[in-house]
Amino acid sequence: MASQMHKATLRNGLRVVFERQPESPRTAVCVHYGVGYRSEKPEREGFAHLFEHLMFRGSANLLPGRFFEHIHPLGGQANGTTHQDYTDYHQVVPSAMLERALFSEADRMRSPVFTEETLAEQLDGIEEEIRQAVTVRPYGGLPWPLLPGVVFERFANAHDGYGRMDQLRRATVAACEEFFHAHYAPGNAVLTVVGNHEPEELLALVERHFGDIPPRPFAPSPELREPDLLEDRWQICTEPGVTAAAIALGYRLPDPKKDITDYLAHVVLAEMISQHGLEGIQTVSAGCGVFGPLDAKDPDLLVITALVPSTVTPRHTVEAMTERWIHWAEAPDLRQTQPPAVRRLIARHHREHAEAYPRSRARGRLELLFGRAELLDEYPALLAEVDPEQVAAAARRLGTEPKGILIMSPGATRTRPAPVREPGLVPAATKAPRAVAVTPAPATAARPVPPVGVQPPPRYGPWCETTLAGGTGIVAVQDRRAPLVELRLRLPLGVLGWQRPDDVDALTQLLARRDQAPTRAEAAGGSFRLATDGQWLDATGYATPSTTGAWLGRVAELTAPVNAPAALPTRHHDAHLVMDTALRRHWLAGALSAAVPGDLDAIHESVLRRGGGWLIAVGDLDPERFTADAERALSTWSAVPHTPGIVLPESGTIQPGGAMLALHHDASEDVQVTLSAPEPAGDIGTAARYLATAVSGIQFQSRLSALALGAASEPSLYAARDVCLGLARAYIRATLPEQYAAPSTAAIREALRTSLTTPVTAAELEPIRTFCAAQLLGAFDSPAAKADLLRDCASAGRPVVWAERLPDLLRQTTAAEVGAARNELFPIDAMTLVALGKPGPVSEVTSQWARELDDNGGAAG
Repeated sequence: MASQMHKATLRNGLRVVFERQPESPRTAVCVHYGVGYRSEKPEREGFAHLFEHLMFRGSANLLPGRFFEHIHPLGGQANGTTHQDYTDYHQVVPSAMLERALFSEADRMRSPVFTEETLAEQLDGIEEEIRQAVTVRPYGGLPWPLLPGVVFERFANAHDGYGRMDQLRRATVAACEEFFHAHYAPGNAVLTVVGNHEPEELLALVERHFGDIPPRPFAPSPELREPDLLEDRWQICTEPGVTAAAIALGYRLPDPKKDITDYLAHVVLAEMISQHGLEGIQTVSAGCGVFGPLDAKDPDLLVITALVPSTVTPRHTVEAMTERWIHWAEAPDLRQTQPPAVRRLIARHHREHAEAYPRSRARGRLELLFGRAELLDEYPALLAEVDPEQVAAAARRLGTEPKGILIMSPGATRTRPAPVREPGLVPAATKAPRAVAVTPAPATAARPVPPVGVQPPPRYGPWCETTLAGGTGIVAVQDRRAPLVELRLRLPLGVLGWQRPDDVDALTQLLARRDQAPTRAEAAGGSFRLATDGQWLDATGYATPSTTGAWLGRVAELTAPVNAPAALPTRHHDAHLVMDTALRRHWLAGALSAAVPGDLDAIHESVLRRGGGWLIAVGDLDPERFTADAERALSTWSAVPHTPGIVLPESGTIQPGGAMLALHHDASEDVQVTLSAPEPAGDIGTAARYLATAVSGIQFQSRLSALALGAASEPSLYAARDVCLGLARAYIRATLPEQYAAPSTAAIREALRTSLTTPVTAAELEPIRTFCAAQLLGAFDSPAAKADLLRDCASAGRPVVWAERLPDLLRQTTAAEVGAARNELFPIDAMTLVALGKPGPVSEVTSQWARELDDNGGAAG
């Protein structure tokens, strides 16, 4: 689809970039300011990041806590990030909230409010962020923020962008105001909006909210030019508690403003390193830019990180990397290895930027740094123009030019480089700062928060649906936000698969390796992945429009007979998968036929040679043509509808009475608890059940969100619905610290029991209804999200149009209907309890549960 991007500049200097994206029911608003950590002065390290935090803590018309009022209650999100040369503030909200998003950004650009209280609060938050990201993390600081200090000399480029807390604690409100006036001017910013809005109307709203912000002078960009690096620079540190050394290599990149092709040749090389790795070296990854490609002005780095086994020295790793560059500089097969890397990069770019949120951030960044927001559209073609000779030349340069090398080796204590200082700088005194009075924001008339606009309903776009003779349902939807097709195939495992999930996992591994299907898909610029969760077998991926037929061919190949090896390695299973497997076996008790462990052919026939399932396609396609192509490609599939082979228990026939399953896992640090019940007969797509789950769970303002479980750290607790066996299921999951597991489970039970006897009121329901309707819009954010939504709906038995109609159904549902549905979905004393963890804590959970069942007249099973 051709880009619908427009640019404008307001009289105060604010640059505006906006793009219409008709398929998106949500809007992304982003503001980039031309100030990053390279703008910091000595003794002010970390100030740009601190300031980013403060900008969320109040402005003239949005006091602390109010900034997120139009975001979180509507399922939106907002954040900010600090980079070398910019700080960005970004939010995604329902399109009806566009004007409120513009109002909030304009208010803090015009007059943020800084207080001693918010400053202290954000300093505490940053201290915890640094602790988590650097202090307690193994290899903390590698590669960022330490690697630039190894490669660069100039303070702006080399210093730690997090800063040091002893310096940051000396920050004052006056210093914050000084930083704002030096950098946060309209002329030093770019506003980007991506969503389904008329350009003329959007520009009028931007003028309304930003146009009267007075122009202000702002600080010039810092001097970033570096002297040539004449030799390799090594920095060796030690790290306790690790068994392998970690290494980071930093190579100076060419300036993309001067030679974008040479820069992109390095992007291709980084992708090739990440794909092929280095022989004998673990977890090698590479990327252009400290924070990503085209994310900073010159200078920036190509960064390579790896873990070095104890049998290999770090110096050998550096030599191996140099040898790889030299090999690619001369390799005759580069014409075979380079094009797949380019295709992967192009496909990844299209997928990542199909959604309004990352698209707005990318356009604003490219406009601020390079004056060319259109680079987002040009990037795939520019990558495609990079030829093998240019990649070879880049590899030759990397093989000969000096670089920075940061090593963290196992050691008894943690050592790190000394902080980078500006040459000749005299360290500031560390005396306590003088208290500074809060300077009030400029007096301006109060500005009313704008009203909410009209929210268009979510729409899939043109679609087609059909069912094959073997029972496979096909849904194809046209969405041209990216020149790709998102593809999803889901097959039920059936009784045999549910009985033998380990064998299904082994079969999945075997099929994934056979004929190198994932590798072939990636080489063509797509993806093909097989996975199982104990309930379904899923094929997930994407393809270009011209290679969609090949993707369907790989699906058809799945039915070819398998030649099972003697044994396949078993894999660690997620705790929830283990728990749900035990639940399925329990619910199927007495209905299971004998299954022979390791008989993969029987599993293969049961799952893949009996038809059924669902195939979903969303993207750059003609829906009717795709369904016809899929029907031809899958014509060899069995015409026998997929049936489980035995009669599954219906939801009303599973024995209630609070059955308990105790699963022991000696290595578990927490206790996992799941409470499950099959849904009663009736319409599983009803809006009342959807809202009842939200009311009962921990979604926005739901009842369990206020439940205090007595744990020192906040436990994970939520309610949801899915399919278990052939049944719709409602469940509650909790992850609880083992010392609080038994009382916390009891507290959950009591809260649910109390909830069931307390009517749902219209006042309680309204914010939850609003949240659910707005949150649903996120499932339409991209072709990939739509494909996932359609797959999940189809496999749950919901019609294609269900999600499009749901917002209206939510509005029509009464509190009484939601209360009745809640009582049906979560009959606490009839739910099956599954607990997994160490034997002692699990036994406490099940014993207490049994006692309470007895006290309430239940029967444990």
